Amino acid sequence: MEQWFYFLRSPPDDLDATIQELVYRSFYHFIYRDTYFIVRDHALTEDIIQDAFMKAITKGPKMQSDDNIPAWIKQLTRNTALDYLRKIKRDRQIFAEPYGHISYAAFDELSVANEVESRERDELLYQAMDELKSEYRTVLLLFYVGGKSYREICRELNVTEPVLTQRLARARKKLLQHFIRKWTDEDE
Repeated sequence: MEQWFYFLRSPPDDLDATIQELVYRSFYHFIYRDTYFIVRDHALTEDIIQDAFMKAITKGPKMQSDDNIPAWIKQLTRNTALDYLRKIKRDRQIFAEPYGHISYAAFDELSVANEVESRERDELLYQAMDELKSEYRTVLLLFYVGGKSYREICRELNVTEPVLTQRLARARKKLLQHFIRKWTDEDE
């Protein structure tokens, strides 16, 4: 067993500053991967490790035995991470509830920006559709804008379902190519 585990059993004030730093770094490396696996966020992982370390050095001297210190450290850290996740979830739920006194100016700016981007995207999409062959444009409009089923489109265009399926797939592919070209040209 690694020696730094036993330093957690001593009151932190009794330890030299270099030993305190060694204990913290060892603690950090010992639990980082497991904690990151739970939360998937580096900054949050570091916050959890600091909080868990404070709990460990506070509770460590009060432990009755030295048996299974590594398992105790991992469990303490896992519980701390889960507490953080619960708190984040609770905070998100509180924030999601509507409040009359909140200023929506920032949300208005975001919605205006989203609206402008949405209009720009739609304009580029229609331009890309205009560049398609008429048979591709027709099936896309009937299916996506008209909301018609495959069967209805087949009857209207007098084609079989496999032909329509292939035509729609090709039309989507061509539309995507034209749209991406336009979108990236606009960004540059």
